[in-house]
Amino acid sequence: MEQPMTDDPAMAGVATPPAASPAAAHAPVQSRQRMRDGTELLLRTWQPDPARFAEPLGSVLLVHGLAEHAGRYQHVADVLCGLGLRVRAFDLRGHGASGGARMVAEHPDAYLNDLAEIYDAAVPGWHELPILLGHSMGGLIAARFATARVRPVRALVLSSPALALRLSRPALALHRVLLGLAPRLRVPNPIDARHLSHDPAVVAAYRADPLVQTTITAGVLEGFLRGMAQAQADAALLEAPMLMLVGGADRVVDPAGSRTFFDNAPPDLREQVWFDHGYHEIFNEAQPLRGEVFAALTGWLQRRLASPQR
Repeated sequence: MEQPMTDDPAMAGVATPPAASPAAAHAPVQSRQRMRDGTELLLRTWQPDPARFAEPLGSVLLVHGLAEHAGRYQHVADVLCGLGLRVRAFDLRGHGASGGARMVAEHPDAYLNDLAEIYDAAVPGWHELPILLGHSMGGLIAARFATARVRPVRALVLSSPALALRLSRPALALHRVLLGLAPRLRVPNPIDARHLSHDPAVVAAYRADPLVQTTITAGVLEGFLRGMAQAQADAALLEAPMLMLVGGADRVVDPAGSRTFFDNAPPDLREQVWFDHGYHEIFNEAQPLRGEVFAALTGWLQRRLASPQR
């Protein structure tokens, strides 16, 4: 049964990034969906204001990044709902308020398969193809989903996608050891919150968020590495219009991976906006950069919404 998210005890004490627009927040509705293996994932669904939009102009499936959760995307959902879009996001397994062992992926395509199940449950009721939006690891998952043609999508938006990592040889060697001996062992997550955003409030909120994970496992990292290689190999198979929003000063993932993926994607489908000074979480960057990012996103989406679905 779905209910408003405002009283969700799992979100107690969780701070969301500052809103990207002065519009009133759209309250999400929460629900849970059981995956085939029995793991329950927490879903959040935002609807556009019915006083402005009798019916949604489209639908978005949003996939968050490593170690975080979908509750951090309230401000992104507000912007999307303001365009007349309904938005559904979910906490990845082992993340946020979803079930599953923390930061454990039983096989490299676990997150990809979950997205397919979320898609299959939503799309029949929506009667339309969704726009797929992914950030960081969510961007990798979204890129794989679209290029592997797991399911058709209306459009693809990638925010700082994890399409390449900077891993030293010692770190890679340690990963191989852990993968062989203890793939589920949780070790400290190397993400430095200072490199997420130039906005100190965003950094502080991330550090204080009880639903943000501070560990990672070799199994999850292996999924990263295999997924990145496959996404790059399949870039030419993209069939939907794609927007890439990339922070040129990203220290969490290597933005060079975005350039490679973009260069290999079909020229008639690809568009990229490069923010030279942007850190990893470009939707949470300090102003005025945050506003520039959202302007690029909304402008591109408005052009897609004005065109018939492919």
